[in-house]
Amino acid sequence: MMACTRAFRATVAVAAGVVIASTAGAPSIRAADDVHYGPDTVDIAAHWAARATLANAVMFSGLGEPLSISMSTADDILKHAGYIARPPMPDMATVGAVYAAGSPALKQTPDFSDLQTLRWGPASFDRTLEPAAQAWALIKITSPAFHLNFHDDKADRRVALMMLPQARAQAEVLAERLLTGPGLFAARSSDGTFAEPRAHDQAVVLWGVSNLILAATSEREDYWHTAWRELVDAGDYRELSDRALAAVEQLPPNTPRDQALAIEALGRYALATNDAQRREKALTLARRHANALTQVRNVSLSDAALAVYGLVEAGRLLRDDGFAKAAATAFETGLLPKWDDRLGAFRTDEPVSYTPSITAAVVAALNAMRWHGSGDLAKEANRLYPGFLETVLVDARLQLASPLPLVPARYREGWPDTAFAHPALPTPEKAGLAPVFAGEVVHENGTWRVSDRRFRTADAMFLANMLVMPHEGQADTFLPANRLESLDR
Repeated sequence: MMACTRAFRATVAVAAGVVIASTAGAPSIRAADDVHYGPDTVDIAAHWAARATLANAVMFSGLGEPLSISMSTADDILKHAGYIARPPMPDMATVGAVYAAGSPALKQTPDFSDLQTLRWGPASFDRTLEPAAQAWALIKITSPAFHLNFHDDKADRRVALMMLPQARAQAEVLAERLLTGPGLFAARSSDGTFAEPRAHDQAVVLWGVSNLILAATSEREDYWHTAWRELVDAGDYRELSDRALAAVEQLPPNTPRDQALAIEALGRYALATNDAQRREKALTLARRHANALTQVRNVSLSDAALAVYGLVEAGRLLRDDGFAKAAATAFETGLLPKWDDRLGAFRTDEPVSYTPSITAAVVAALNAMRWHGSGDLAKEANRLYPGFLETVLVDARLQLASPLPLVPARYREGWPDTAFAHPALPTPEKAGLAPVFAGEVVHENGTWRVSDRRFRTADAMFLANMLVMPHEGQADTFLPANRLESLDR
């Protein structure tokens, strides 16, 4: 599904502590307890964990409403992928709108050459349509660096571009089925009943729709952006993005966690909109939430972590060094004191527990310092990040199974499998589970256990979006530097 680019091969030349002298005669996998993620390899493993999560959620599991792709759309996709003759289309359980949750137990022994064997049992599905689940899936699908790391051949490009109609379907569900009469986005059960709107959902929807517009208006001349410009009319989604902005204003975030996500969403809207007045409103709201984050003290792990992320992004968006300094202070005094070397993770309330959402918050903070921090704090974030992911994803088993079977054999030639997935993770065949994130893991009496095996789409896709790998100095979690440079402030 993904071809190893030259940059990728350079990165995995030292993979999980295994030094590779040449592409021939690669060493065998070391024992699981002998392999550890490092600063130069952890992003690769994170990328594959994220890719496996998205692929299962929107293509393999059937966890959502089946998507029908017209022949004309399929032909457009194939043309942009580089095909002349129409090849057989893969037999996948492709969905548009995604459901809220489901059991990731595989219905049968998986055969990764037969994608029909990767389906989950539909009786386990919670068919509620949540705004955040649609939005986080939409965000991952429309993130450019996610697609450009590996898509070097026609088959890779076809799979990437098949997600284009999925993104349109998710935006359509948000606009037509999850927008309430008062103008707020809310979850909707299978019987059509709306839940109480949440501030969190308004912010994430704004991020998602803005991302869709940014993908469709990029000036980059590669197959992916060219296809989006030609096949997606950004104008079709500007009204929805304006409604999402109004929803964020109408139901403003009131926790550090949601304020941080709102800053990112408002920044993306400011980059995407053509309306100068609304752009100014978005920037004003972003500054208001950033000012609130500078006052955060004695909060939960998620709030402390996302405050770091939000302040870093506010500093970049608003060109305000004061927010960058506040982010460094929040990291040093609000987050680092929660680190426990013996645990290999940050401590939460007792008992220590991690969900994909909590993990995503920590990942966002550490990456913010790794890529946009400076000095000793950046070094400390780089030191902590590999061990943290190894503890939570591998030791605690938040990642239920290895994504290695999703890496085609031809791309693994010459490299140890540890470059793609930790060997301590069980195979999907052995686990009987898809390679996705559990709902929760808990540390009690000196050991980790999976306390909730259920796949919860919004939380899992939130983590998948935070687990990114940089491409040409860009990372999808953060506002694109080239767009920020052109923002008139």
